[in-house]
Amino acid sequence: MKRPTRPVTPPAPGAASSPAARDRRQTPAAAATRAVVNSHNQAWASGELRAVLAHYHPQLCWHDHYAGLSYHGASLRDHVQRVLARSKLDSLRYLDAVRADGDTAVLQYTETIRSAHGDALLQIRACDVVRVQDGLIVQIDEYAVPMDPHPHPGAAGSPRDPTGQRARKPSAAAERLGLGARALGYLLADLQQHLASARPYLNPALTLTELAQATGYSRNQISFALNHGLGQSFYAWVNQTRVQHVLQQYAVTPHQPVLALARAAGFRSASTFYQAFRAQTGLAPGAYFRQTPLAVTP
Repeated sequence: MKRPTRPVTPPAPGAASSPAARDRRQTPAAAATRAVVNSHNQAWASGELRAVLAHYHPQLCWHDHYAGLSYHGASLRDHVQRVLARSKLDSLRYLDAVRADGDTAVLQYTETIRSAHGDALLQIRACDVVRVQDGLIVQIDEYAVPMDPHPHPGAAGSPRDPTGQRARKPSAAAERLGLGARALGYLLADLQQHLASARPYLNPALTLTELAQATGYSRNQISFALNHGLGQSFYAWVNQTRVQHVLQQYAVTPHQPVLALARAAGFRSASTFYQAFRAQTGLAPGAYFRQTPLAVTP
């Protein structure tokens, strides 16, 4: 992998097209480009690696501008195979029809990365600029960014998707860590799977280093994914999981003292538990359970 050398500036989302631009898209060259890109999209939907690669020129280079990486040759094949293995057909939503001008096409979409149980973990927004040569795709510039999990209405900066979420801008940290926006979602899914199966959060002394060793990611990668994907620190995320564990256990054994359940879930102190519980539910434990005694099932 290498860093991109030929970045292409994507059009602004929702930008209006001029009559001249619309006319250009109706040219034979534009129609041929659009046909190749649509066929390429159908190959992705089929999940067949060979069908996807059949659309690629031998010299194709795929630039991931969020992570600052490029894929070609063997690394391109590995990248496509990895995405095909982890993407779901219902996770992609195109925001517009493919727009073509000569040998270049633009497509915009959102993708939702989900856990093994189907819970939405991260939404990304992407704009791909695709260049076609002799009926094959010769270059892909992918501008994919994770959506801000805690958007601030009226805030200036990054573009919004139709749900009102704000897209986070690429950062130098993402480039240093080599994590694309989609890879952030995969990392979060792996963390969620590890927590569900091994339940390391039950250990009050769980550290970021231990989680990194158990999952194969680095400390910096995990911290970056939690912060930019979920808007949380490591300890806030772990305590959120512990609160969910308390809620599930209370649904099974409501006669147990709540603080006993909290300690069994990994909380070291009552004050930490109360703070984490209120942050997640908006209520103190006593008030919450009086209102919804059996609100959560395991």
